[in-house]
Amino acid sequence: MALDIAIPLFPFEKYIVAHAIFCVIGFLGFLPLGALLARYTRTYTASWFTAHWICQLALAGPTIIIGVALGFEAVSLAESGGANDVHKKWGIAIFVLYLLQVAIGLTIHYVKPRSWALGRGRRPAQNYFHAVFGLLIIAFAMFQVRTGFRSEWPAQTGRGSVGNGANGFWYFWIIFITVLYFAGLGLLVRQFRLEREARKEALMRDTPELKPITNADRTSMPPQMT
Repeated sequence: MALDIAIPLFPFEKYIVAHAIFCVIGFLGFLPLGALLARYTRTYTASWFTAHWICQLALAGPTIIIGVALGFEAVSLAESGGANDVHKKWGIAIFVLYLLQVAIGLTIHYVKPRSWALGRGRRPAQNYFHAVFGLLIIAFAMFQVRTGFRSEWPAQTGRGSVGNGANGFWYFWIIFITVLYFAGLGLLVRQFRLEREARKEALMRDTPELKPITNADRTSMPPQMT
C-alpha cells in the first residue's frame, strides 16, 4: 500500500509562498481598496485623496516591493534562471507599471493645469488616464496571480497544482471587486454635477458682474439720476 508522505517545503518554496502572500495582498488587496475608496468617497469628503494615497502608496508600496524582492530571492535559491517564463516576465512588467503609475499619480496631484487648480477648468485628460491605467494594472495583476498558482508553482516545485479552493477564491474575489467598482460608477453623475457647480461658483467669484442681483444688492445701490 502506497503511503502519502508530506515533504516539507524547501527554502526556495517558502520564499515562493511568502512572495505570493505579499503580492496578493499588495496587488489584489491594497490597490483595489484604494481604487474603491477613490470611487466611492470622492464626492462626499475632501479626505478621499488621503485615504487613496495611503492605500496605493504607503500600504501597497512596501508590500509589493517586499513581495517582488522575495520572488527574486526564490528564483535565486532555486537557480531557475532569470525572466524565462510568462509569470516572471509579467511580474517584472507589472511592477514597473506600478512604479510608473505612482509617479503619474504624484505628478497629477502636484502639477495641475492652472484652470483646474483654480476650479474653473474641466478635469484634465491625464486624470482620466491615471484612473484607467490603474484599473489595467489591477487587471494585469489578477491574471498574474492566476498564472502563479496555476502554472508557476507546479512548474517550479513539481508538487502539482494548488488546491481548487484557491481557484474558487480567485474567481470570487475578481467578480466581487469588479461588481463593486462598476456599481460605484453610478456616482459619476453626482461627481460631474458637483464639478459643474464648482466651476460655476469659481466663475461667479472671478467675475462679480455675472452674479444675479438680489434685493439686498438693490437696497445698497446708489439712487439713479433721473
